[in-house]
Amino acid sequence: MKLGQAQKIANTQLDWLRQRKHELTQLLKDGPAAGGGSFDRVELSKALSAVEEEYEQTSAIAQQLSAWNTNIQNAEIARQQGEAIAEEAENLMKILEVFRRIAKGDHVPPADEKKLMEYSTEMYMAAKNMALMNRNAEAEDHDSLWEEEGPEQEPVDPAELADNTEVGNPVPPIRSSDLPELSADGG
Repeated sequence: MKLGQAQKIANTQLDWLRQRKHELTQLLKDGPAAGGGSFDRVELSKALSAVEEEYEQTSAIAQQLSAWNTNIQNAEIARQQGEAIAEEAENLMKILEVFRRIAKGDHVPPADEKKLMEYSTEMYMAAKNMALMNRNAEAEDHDSLWEEEGPEQEPVDPAELADNTEVGNPVPPIRSSDLPELSADGG
């Protein structure tokens, strides 16, 4: 079962149990006058206690499922941020290497030179000025530091990832249906 499905089931059960608690509490509070018949208050109290216990258990499960969902989303966001930071650090290292190569007087591909200029015109101008000072040195030809970029991969939605995570079946079925139905005629 997927986490999103388990959360929906738990929330549906909580709604049903909340409604059942309200009904039973109302019957106990109003007494026989409201229903027009007689009620066994002991049976009603036992049924209410069973529903409240089940509500607490289901509520604990729902809270655990919500925590799992949040943790999965946070982990995915952290992974995506880590990848973005690593990619940015790699690009900065390439920019610095292009700067070093130009400053040394080497020949770099126009695309690499353009990336340095887009990153910082001051760095680009400084590298070109240093290259003028090193113009008597033997210049090397370099290939581009940036590989051909393929299609960008679309980022994963953390909420969608969490909802589609398999979690088994952590939500037990409602047991309150096993309780005797209490009617106005005392049964």
